[in-house]
Formats: sequence, structure tokens, C-alpha cells
Amino acid sequence: MEALFKEVSAFFAVLAEPSRLRIMYALCEGEKSVSEVIEFSKSSQANVSRHLGALHEAGILARRKAGTAVFYSICDDATLEICQRVCGRVMNELFE
Repeated sequence: MEALFKEVSAFFAVLAEPSRLRIMYALCEGEKSVSEVIEFSKSSQANVSRHLGALHEAGILARRKAGTAVFYSICDDATLEICQRVCGRVMNELFE
């Protein structure tokens, strides 16, 4: 069980970064190019690329290349649902 707990902890550590949650939010409506994610997140190309890579490596995002453009989409519906539920809960608490 200890190995399981370590893996789950590492998974949640990937989501514990506000920039990554912002990227997830940007991709909720569907696939976007790296340029579109950069524009949405108001962050640098290097920063967005690093976070996209971490989310892809964790198996949360899918990556597709089309010519010179790279597109990302959420491929893990369970993670999306977790993020939406937690964000909804926190939002309710903030605005109560």
C-alpha cells in the first residue's frame, strides 16, 4: 500500500501548481494549440511548455502534432472531474 500512496501523492503534486490548474481550465472546452494555451494563461512560452510537459508525462494531457503546431487536450476524464469538483467546492466556500 505504501507504493500506492506514494504514486497517488506524486499524482496530486502535479496538480498542486496553480499554473497547471489554469492550463487544465483552458483545455476544459477542448483541444488547444500551445499558442492558445499561452494566450489564455497569460504566461511565458517556456513556463507553459514546462507545465504542459509535466501534465502530459503524468498522463493527464494528450499531445498531437500537426506540422509545426502542437495541440494538447485533456485525456483523463477522472482528473478533469476531480479538478472541477474541488474547484467548485472551494468556489462555494469563497463566496458563501
